Amino acid sequence: MPRRRLRMVAVLALASLALHQGVALAQPAPPPARPGQLPQGRPGQQAPAGAAAPPPAAAPATAGTPTVTPQRIEVNDPALAPVPPAARTLASWNEARAIIEQRSVDLVVAVQEVARAEGSARRALAQALPNLDASGELSRLLAPGGADAPTRAAASLTLRQPILAPRAWYGIGTADLAVEVAKLSLEDRRRFTLVAVADAVVSIVTTERLSEVNRVGLRSALELLELTRRRERLGTGTKLDVVRAEQDVALARATLVSGDESLRRAREALGAALGLKGEVGVPQEFSLNGIATELGSQCSQTRTDQRADVRAARAELELAERGLTDAKLAFAPYAEVSSTLGAETYFGGTAPVGGVGGVGDAGDATRSGWSWSIRAVLTVPIWDGGARYGDLRINRAAVEQQRARLGAVERSAELESTQAVRSVEVAEQARAVAEQSRDLARETARLTQVAYEAGTVTSFDLVESSRRQRQAEIDLAVREFEVVKAKISALLASASCK
Repeated sequence: MPRRRLRMVAVLALASLALHQGVALAQPAPPPARPGQLPQGRPGQQAPAGAAAPPPAAAPATAGTPTVTPQRIEVNDPALAPVPPAARTLASWNEARAIIEQRSVDLVVAVQEVARAEGSARRALAQALPNLDASGELSRLLAPGGADAPTRAAASLTLRQPILAPRAWYGIGTADLAVEVAKLSLEDRRRFTLVAVADAVVSIVTTERLSEVNRVGLRSALELLELTRRRERLGTGTKLDVVRAEQDVALARATLVSGDESLRRAREALGAALGLKGEVGVPQEFSLNGIATELGSQCSQTRTDQRADVRAARAELELAERGLTDAKLAFAPYAEVSSTLGAETYFGGTAPVGGVGGVGDAGDATRSGWSWSIRAVLTVPIWDGGARYGDLRINRAAVEQQRARLGAVERSAELESTQAVRSVEVAEQARAVAEQSRDLARETARLTQVAYEAGTVTSFDLVESSRRQRQAEIDLAVREFEVVKAKISALLASASCK
């Protein structure tokens, strides 16, 4: 065999060996597992999504056969650099909970609603308690003819006590019920906030994992492109193969850009849920298992009909019914008793001696006196233009509206609880299917690589199998974290978080 032909055969053999290692080289070693992180898939059955398949055992070298060690293809691209960390990072779930209590806009508003309701309850109580008023007066009488008039100083102390006030007494109970409604709303808002923050944390961990998988995919596409270019230079490949590999790189790059933006948005969503500005991230060692544990200690499981929003809806219906009764009590009479203690003093000028407005000739003197009066007043409302009848119609409509809302809230809570429990099973089934699809995609990519080397398939099949493998890795990563999210949602679907 001519020497030139032997050299060409040797070059093609080395190129074929390098291409055979292309898919494995495109799969870097998986990142170290995060301490406390949930297992990626079922323990003992799968590796984390995006991790390389275990390399096949090397065939034993026969005597006299030289061992060829393939070299890794080095590719450099700015997009392979990881996303910069967030400006602020949560240390633990306890820190997140403390920030929620201090900075969450929804919780701050709900807490102040409780304070407003308590203030209204105190005002309602005041309508049934005694009122004590003090007043003072200083005046100078103007005498006709320029006579020297005295100066009058007077003071009074008035005590009022309702003795028949059915509307005021009933309003005390109504105001206390309004406080209970505000507290139940706060409890339900806290549950919603915890769900939102937990979902945001899981989304960040998910998108960070997808970002890693996307970079693995881009590196794999870049290495395959480099191998295809080498084959073209050696004469065993075509320009069409290179173009297809370049298209695969462009697709992987677009997926990477979209995934990085999703990560930034997830960090911003966590910051918004916590009431903070900018991006908030989670550390590599953040434990998703810890979230479920902490939520289990903060929120107690209860029946769906005892959830805070359902109890609040029932209380609001009772509140509407009390409003109707209050409108009826507007027709009831009202009675109060009052007592006034007064004192007056005249000094300077000529003190009056004949009565109010009279001026005697007692000369310059100071005269003082006091008085005490007690009176009872009964008020019977007769006609106010029809305002009370309008209040009755308004409150009857409010009762019917709230009764309809209560039915909707009960049905929604029952449906949410049922779907949350079922979503755990569905998420686990979806993860199992995604795991099987990932394994099949890996095997398909491997077999396509072998067939491509044998010349039985085209570069299109090679690029397509690589793309499907990357997509399967991404789908599996998403499904794994959806299981965590479903478990957290099921935990809080019928929980009471006080």
